[in-house]
Amino acid sequence: MIVSVLVMSFGVVLTVKAQMGASPIVSLPNVLSGVVGMSLGTTVFIVYFILILIEWALIRDRSRILLTLSQLPFTMLFSVFVDLIVWMLGGWVVSGPLEQWVLVIVGTAIIGFGCVLEIDANISMLADDGLVLAISQVTKVRLDKVMIIFDICFVASAFIVSYVAFHDFVGVGWGTIFAGITLGLFVRLFTKVVKGYIRKDGSIVM
Repeated sequence: MIVSVLVMSFGVVLTVKAQMGASPIVSLPNVLSGVVGMSLGTTVFIVYFILILIEWALIRDRSRILLTLSQLPFTMLFSVFVDLIVWMLGGWVVSGPLEQWVLVIVGTAIIGFGCVLEIDANISMLADDGLVLAISQVTKVRLDKVMIIFDICFVASAFIVSYVAFHDFVGVGWGTIFAGITLGLFVRLFTKVVKGYIRKDGSIVM
């Protein structure tokens, strides 16, 4: 689980560095980071903490409270990793559309791999996934449908906040849209890889 959080953090920072819009999972925090002047990791933690509170309010099965609370340390770790990786990459700037698209594609693929590791770990999840699961259980709407609706609303909020604050789309863009469309494809691809070559029946393949 810790490795999955680290992997996803690295992928997220790569999409941000591409300057074509952050991945959907941090699209709103990325825009808010530019608005309030806080670090990306800090805004990620604040937004995700709010998502955890909403999830907690929706929970009817109190036995799931512990699972919800378990998201908090991993969310904190995710935020720390994001800021750490941003600091490590320093002033690295990518110029030119080819390099930007390469970063977007590679970053999205890495996030997809991290998501698969998170699912395979089966310990906890990040706050966005936790809220999607809670909404699905409360509304009885299929999980995949809720996930699509949530991602659309999350990204749409990022576009709206960006336009209101900057009268332009800053922190979101074509890279955000590309990641939103293709992330599921990368998750399916890496699920086959992980289950086929890394883990089988819960055991490490040597």
